[in-house]
Amino acid sequence: MKIKVLLAIVFFILAVTSRTDATVNGFSFPPPNRVAAALKACEEQYGTLAVEEGEIIAVTADRISFRGYQTGEKTIPPSTTAVFVNGCAGELAALRPIAPGFYFTARLYFDQQGVLRLVDGWYIGAEVEILAVETGSRFLTVQPLDQTQTYRLHLSPHLTIPSSALVPGKICFLLLNGEHQVFKILWLD
Repeated sequence: MKIKVLLAIVFFILAVTSRTDATVNGFSFPPPNRVAAALKACEEQYGTLAVEEGEIIAVTADRISFRGYQTGEKTIPPSTTAVFVNGCAGELAALRPIAPGFYFTARLYFDQQGVLRLVDGWYIGAEVEILAVETGSRFLTVQPLDQTQTYRLHLSPHLTIPSSALVPGKICFLLLNGEHQVFKILWLD
């Protein structure tokens, strides 16, 4: 009986630690080669893929609600879709919104028949202090509150924010997309 309990605990720990979830402390940028390899395999199997960029606004077992930057909102059946979360193979359920308005940015890849074949979702975020602002080139220099390293980040073209809000010394929570661009800011002070 003790062995069964011990095995159950070990299995649970392995299951929990192998999940792919959103990053919330500091910035951790996984290498993009896993997604690139999966895309190459999809293109070899299905031909040229069309890509749509946007945000995943809801996920259930049988649908993905997606708001494309160019195409607007639509609902898509996931079929036999490969899912990547922050550059790692993951599960569709991991792409559920973290909170209202805080969605995963994503690239959806469709085959020539319009079937969704791959989802590349990103949700990397951290609490940071703004150190410098380059408004003309849309760059921020920030330091995560839990790190000594600084980062120079580009603001996504899809992010509109008054430049008066971006001042050195402000504390905020930044969300980044797959290109490591800031796509959402939550002000904390």
